Amino acid sequence: MQKTIGESILQGGQPLLKMWSIDVDSKIRPYVKHSHTRFEITVVNQGSGEYTTENAVYPMLPGDVFVFSSNEIHCITQIGPEGLSITNLHFEPRYLSKEFAESYGDSYLNFCFYHSEEFQNRIPSKEAEILRYHHTMIKEEFLKEDEQYPLAIQAHMHLMLIDLLRNHKYRNTSAFQNTAFDILSVYDYIEEHLCENLTLADLAQVAGVSPNYFSHIFKKLNGITLWDYVTAKRIEKASKLLRSKEHSLTMLEIALECGFNNTVNFNKAFKKHKGITPSELRRNPKLLSH
Repeated sequence: MQKTIGESILQGGQPLLKMWSIDVDSKIRPYVKHSHTRFEITVVNQGSGEYTTENAVYPMLPGDVFVFSSNEIHCITQIGPEGLSITNLHFEPRYLSKEFAESYGDSYLNFCFYHSEEFQNRIPSKEAEILRYHHTMIKEEFLKEDEQYPLAIQAHMHLMLIDLLRNHKYRNTSAFQNTAFDILSVYDYIEEHLCENLTLADLAQVAGVSPNYFSHIFKKLNGITLWDYVTAKRIEKASKLLRSKEHSLTMLEIALECGFNNTVNFNKAFKKHKGITPSELRRNPKLLSH
């Protein structure tokens, strides 16, 4: 059972930050290469299970916190006999405030896209007290909706990221040089024009730099190429449409809505990113759910 707790800072109808709870019964699940451009922080409330990544298999125990950077493959592959209850928190890189990113430079701005080799996705319960506290406070802010609660949520979010940097070896101390362009505006532009024919020249113009420089710095900041990022965003939008009970679009309509010019390219990209076909997801929407 999945229940939305809250969504924050809507832009173009899409939440930049979302929190929800999931309760599932005991079972073994197939390893599906699940990833997304959103940054993820998950707290295990009750029960047990296993999280599988490309490099490790982690036990899931009450109080544990799991952190996955954007585009990092992960999948819950086993749920213990008592079931599993978790609370997920996802946010887009665009959620980080422009002012905060400018104050702390690119070493913070590209926080979402990669972590150090020393960092472990699982933070055991006894080491995760600060993260759990702010995670819980975000949930309380969503439920109470007191005055200025979106600002309070953003403050708790930043404190969680700072804790990851200070206490959990999330990133090395070295920082990037300033990019000399506003990458957050580029993320916004990509989101707003996702179904259109995006070009390197258009995006470089938004950034106000040359195409070659933009392409180089984008990959340096994000850990993936510009077109891998754009494709991942399009696949995420397609996944949402395929799982939606409110839409009955054909595969071609979904492909065009998400920026693909035909179903062949759509199917190929979807299978590469998700490990399953669009048709398989439509038949079984739970395949890519936690």
